[in-house]
Parts: sequence; C-alpha cells; structure tokens
Amino acid sequence: MNGHLAPKSLAIVGLLLVSFFATPAFGQDTGSENTSCCIETSFDLFLLEESSNGKLSPFENELSEEYEATVTAWQAGEVEVGTWEVIWGTEGEYPADTWSFTIPYLVEGAAGVTINATLDIRIGGSFYSGDSGINGVEPILNDEGFLEINVEVSSGSVNDGDKLEISLSINSLLFSNPTQEAGLTFKWGTEDSLGKVTGKMPLVDIRIKEASVTSGLVYFPIVLNSGFGGEMWSSSSGSFNLQGSPLTLSPIATPTESGVEVTFVWEMPDETDSGTYSTEFILSPQSGLEISVSKNHNIDVDDDGGSGGSYYPSSEPLRDSGSKISVEIDIEFEGDSIKKSIEISFDSAMSQWMRWGMDNIGNSSLDSNSWWKNLNSYSDSVATSHRNNGKVDDDELQALRSHITGSSSDMRSFMQNGLSLDIESILGINPVDLGPTEYKINMGGTRSFAAEEITIEIDTSYPIIENERQLLIENFIRNPSNNYWEELDVDLEISTSMLTGLGPVSAENIDFEHRRWIFLETININQENLDVDDNFRIEFLPSGNMAFSPLISAMLCVFALCIAIGMGLFLTRNRSSAPALISVISLGGLSLVIYVLGMPMQIVLAVVASSILLVFPISLVSPKSNSKNGSKKKLPKIECPACGTSNPVESDVRPLRIECSGCEVMLRIEE
Repeated sequence: MNGHLAPKSLAIVGLLLVSFFATPAFGQDTGSENTSCCIETSFDLFLLEESSNGKLSPFENELSEEYEATVTAWQAGEVEVGTWEVIWGTEGEYPADTWSFTIPYLVEGAAGVTINATLDIRIGGSFYSGDSGINGVEPILNDEGFLEINVEVSSGSVNDGDKLEISLSINSLLFSNPTQEAGLTFKWGTEDSLGKVTGKMPLVDIRIKEASVTSGLVYFPIVLNSGFGGEMWSSSSGSFNLQGSPLTLSPIATPTESGVEVTFVWEMPDETDSGTYSTEFILSPQSGLEISVSKNHNIDVDDDGGSGGSYYPSSEPLRDSGSKISVEIDIEFEGDSIKKSIEISFDSAMSQWMRWGMDNIGNSSLDSNSWWKNLNSYSDSVATSHRNNGKVDDDELQALRSHITGSSSDMRSFMQNGLSLDIESILGINPVDLGPTEYKINMGGTRSFAAEEITIEIDTSYPIIENERQLLIENFIRNPSNNYWEELDVDLEISTSMLTGLGPVSAENIDFEHRRWIFLETININQENLDVDDNFRIEFLPSGNMAFSPLISAMLCVFALCIAIGMGLFLTRNRSSAPALISVISLGGLSLVIYVLGMPMQIVLAVVASSILLVFPISLVSPKSNSKNGSKKKLPKIECPACGTSNPVESDVRPLRIECSGCEVMLRIEE
C-alpha cells in the first residue's frame, strides 16, 4: 500500500512546491485567512535620523529628511560612519540569506578613493559582518554613486524586544590626488538619497477575523501583529476588496497588545442577499512589497449582530490614519474689533476617535495617556445607560462642550493634544484674549460610531490695537509627523464696511484675492488639498486712518482727478489740452485698477497725486492752438480816409504801413 501512495505523495509535494515558487517575488498570497511576512520575501529597512542615533524603518513614507556623514582624507584609523537600529517586535525564525547594504556616496576634492569598509549586523545576540571588497579587491569610488556591501547572515530566531542593529565603519581610505578639502560623504534619509539594508525577517502577521453585521453594515476586522504597532497600518498603504471591488468607507484602526486591528466597513445595498463573500486584504509597507491575505465570509444579512456580534471597538481608536480637515472662517472687520465665525470639519479616523471618546466619558478603563481622561470630572453628568452604547448622546455632547467652554486652557488642550491643531493659528489670537465665545459641535448625519464628518463651530470676537499686525491664519497643524492629518482645505473671507480699510496685506506660501470696492473691502482665500507640511501665513496691518477706507479713498481719488482735469484745462487755454487730458485720464484709469486690486492705498493716492503734478510740465510743452482751427482773436481796424473802407490791423508793430483793401492806397499808422 505504501508503494502505491508514494508516487501520489511525491506528486502532491511537487505541486505544492510549484505553487509556492509561482508566488510573485514582490508579495505573498496564502489564499487563507492568516499569513506572515517576510521570511521568504526580501524587504528593505531604510536608514533614517542622525548617524549617532540612527533608526531603521520598513516604511517608505518616512523618507523625508536627508542626513550625511563625511570621512576626510586626514582621519586616521577606523572611523564609524553611523549606526542604525530598531527594536524588533515580531517573533519568529529568519532564514540564511545574503543581506545587502546600499548607501549613496559623494567623493569631494579628489579624483577617486579606494575604500576598505565593514558592515556589522546584530540580530538579538547574533552578529554578522561583511567587507566592501570583492575577492580581496577593494573598490575604487569615483565622483558619486552607491557603496554596496553584502553580508552572509545565518539562519536564526528573533524574539520580541530584540535589537536589530547595523553599523558601517571605514577601516582605511586611499584618495587619489587629494586636496585639503578631500573627503567621502555618505548620504541617506530621502528617496533621492536612499540608504537601506535588504534582508529577510519576520515583519508582520496578518489575520482576518470573522465578519459581523449590524444595522445594514458589515464589519471586517483584520489584526496586524508586528513590533511597529499602529505604524504598520498608518505608515503603509492598504486596501480591502470585497468580491473583487475595493471598499471605500474609512476603516477603523484600534491598538492591540501586539499591533493594531483595522476594521473595514461595508454598507450593504438594500437588495443584498445572504451568502458567501470573498475578501482580500492587501498591505504594502513599501514599493515592491505587497502582502495579501484572503478569506471567505458567510454573511447573513438578517443576522444584525447574531453569530458574529455587533461591532464596537473596545479600545480607543487610533488617530494616525490620515484624516482630511477643512477650516472655513468668515471675518467681519469693524475697525476697532473683529468678529469671527469658524468651522473646523473633519472625518475618517479623527471623527471615529472623537465619537468613541465622547461615548466613553467617565470610562475607568481608559488608557492612562488618553486625552479623554480629562473629562472624568463630567462622568456624573452622563447617564449610566448612555455610556459605551455605541452613539453620542446629548449629555455626552454637552459634557465636551462645557469642558472646552469652561476655560481657554481646556479648549487649547483639546485642540492641541486631542486634535493636534494649533488653535491660536486658526483664531489669529491667544484664546485668553477672546471676547464672548460660543462653541457648537455638529455631529453630521449620525451620532453613531462612524467616520462621518464632524464640524466644530466657533463664534467669537475680540478688540484690536491700531498699527498692530493682525494674523488671519497660518499653518495650524501642530505636529505633521504624527500622521493625524493627510491634507487640509482653507476657505477664508474677511470684509469691512465702507468707512473701514484693511491696510497692507502680507502673505507667505498661500494665494489670496484682495479686492476693494466703494462700499467694502475683502480678502478671500480658497485653497484646497494643501500639504500639512506647508508653512503658510497671511496677516494685515490696520491703520485706523479713515482716509484709507474704501469710500473716503474713492472720494479723494475722484476729487484729485477732477482738480487735475481743471488745472489742465486752465493751463492750456491758449494751447492744445489733449496731452494733459490724456495723461490725467490714463493715470486715473491706472489708479482705478490698483484701487480695485487692493493695492496699498498709499500707492493708489500717490498715482492720483502724480496726475496733478504731471499736468504742469505737460501743459508747458503742449503745442499752441492753431488760429485757423481755433477761435480767432478780435483785431483792431482802421478806416481809410480816401474810400472809407475798414481795414484790420494784424500787427502791433509801430509805425506800420498797410495797403487799403478798398482803394489800394498805402496807409501809415503811427500809434
């Protein structure tokens, strides 16, 4: 019997091997509900931070800042370029493999350099080392390129808490034709200067849990166990496909003891049937590495929390999944005070965090560093039946509103430590200096635990000081590196009355539209999809001078132009007035354009004043009027004593002889 089974067994083993090696090199797909990566697939650990305190990370999106270290031609002995490390949190075996180290270099002040370098790798208590030479021949580096070192790593095991450390040292350098500034510079930390080590290690374990159905929503929880906690989700790109189509609702991320649980939500259409649904989860911590896991779920659309149970996160949701924030500000400037209506809107992970937090006011099991512990004093104001019931009730909403209304420090704490927003950059003033302020929280279309948009409304006012710059808005993301916010929108409008001007406006790294009309002056900002790392700022300088208000300044301009036209006509009464009028009209048109475009009133009034000053020289050089075309001067006449004909005298020269036009007698005029 064994002889009959042996060929079949060999055939099965052969098919398994073929299917295993047929898996793409860039990812893994086990076809089951659990998978692990990456002891069969190589991945990169990127070099980050300063060389003295270096960090290793598998996440490509952390490549943001370039670092460098230089070894000069005059340094003797062994020189350590840098050490990079990470505390590993995924237990497992790692295979024997050749690890490759790559780092960009730049040769300066020399034609080239022969290098002898060593790379040491430490995994827990195991040490491995490799040299830059190949077959005993040291490489020669020219200009710029990449230094590569291979290290043979034997198989072993790594435990939770073990340190993975790599260290690059230069044993000797031999420069060719060096100068005083000769040196070899290594760079890392960005996509353009990409330093990395590539190997195989247990990186993450993925498990898809059973789905649950609640009120027409299906929840698909996925557990990511790794030593990188929530970063394994927030710093990676991921997707979840149901029957081959991606789910679009924002997933819910909650921390676990050994990683993070990410729950995807599917809103079932009305005519959805019960049955078996295929799902696939894909996680990509870096380019070229895709980890996929699939599972078939038996979904009963009428279950509504039956076998799987209703879904509600037991721990505080993570905020670092990259939400989108929108800030709308409507400002009325009244000369001596400012009124503001502010709306701060956000959805996705931050909305989930805020909904869960309000529903857990007074929860004694909150983590010690949870911001929501600040509201424990309001626990008595929340009905016991309302706590942890999966939705935000009126008393819970009132508790948060009372907390942030009670003192400016509590409001600042909520904005900065809770939402990671610098509220002073949004308000334009220290919250302590605000006048009467009203806060409202709009939960959107639902109060249940969801990712729908929440809007915080702030209505306030405060006095201003003349000739002191007033901040309209500046970058308000407090810590972009925490990944709480992915992008932001800003919509701002400030308007004045006809007797109040805004004064000069200055802006950095943000576009705005400044318009001045006769009855008001406005500034508008409408920026979408701003980068959270952008440093922008806009402010204005109110002067308090009524002459710079829209109405008074327009009246001054018209009055000055009328004076310029009158002076031009007066000075050119015996000359052509066209040049003077053309110059005044041109400068008047120019002043109108820069008036409407919101240029500083000093410039507008200067252009208008120049029209008056230019009238004088232009009038002096204007050509005299042509007597044939213009009005003729009335000439004196003399009567001929011979024939009585009246003859005009066209000259003032005396004595003067003229011929009579009637009898042709020569007449002499003495006086």
